[in-house]
Amino acid sequence: MIKKLMNRSIILASSLIFSASSALASPQTAVTAQLIKSETEGSMLICEYRTMKQVHFKVLFANQSCPLAIQVEH
Repeated sequence: MIKKLMNRSIILASSLIFSASSALASPQTAVTAQLIKSETEGSMLICEYRTMKQVHFKVLFANQSCPLAIQVEH
């Protein structure tokens, strides 16, 4: 009986550790930045993206198009 109870306790403790660690967000979590504007300068296309707190830029060739959203670290 005690052995069975110990096994259940170990399983329960292990599952709580794994479920808690997966619920915590990593500081390296990516967020989606939305395209705000794009501008062509010579053979370059400059795409400006914005999140709630930051501005990001992506430089492409002028014959390409800016994605509507990109994933960035926050």
